[in-house]
Amino acid sequence: MEAPRRASGALGRAVGDPAGDANDFADALMAFLAAARRTRGRMQPLFEDITVPQLVLLDAIDETGVAGISAVAELTGLSQPTVTRSVAGLVRQGLAQVDADGTDARRRAVALTSQGQEFLAAKREVVADHLAGAWRRLSDTERALAAPLLRHLADIVDGLI
Repeated sequence: MEAPRRASGALGRAVGDPAGDANDFADALMAFLAAARRTRGRMQPLFEDITVPQLVLLDAIDETGVAGISAVAELTGLSQPTVTRSVAGLVRQGLAQVDADGTDARRRAVALTSQGQEFLAAKREVVADHLAGAWRRLSDTERALAAPLLRHLADIVDGLI
């Protein structure tokens, strides 16, 4: 008696085959990361007054700033000297402030100014408006899953290396 044949998934791999499923996941994740990289570059025309990397830095400061420059560097994947230089530029623009009490620049807390908070909120709105088309393409079920799944995948990817 012949064993039943499995349905084939992407790239002809058998659905339900753990190795094939893991490979499909890896392929899909790499495609998603590549698309995200391309999208990040395409977003720059949305902003005349800030670069996308500066916006990513503002967001990281908003999330981890009080933990210091090193925490911002870790979250963004940038070197501490790069973050220190970039934060200095944001300070000059009035968008961020650095706690001057610390003697070690890596440990000094960094925070958004009220102007920086307003600026970041406005830019987040621009990004949300830009991504609204993608949101509308999702079904109600996909919408319910999208944000939690993306956050979970981000955590998984962060833990890989």
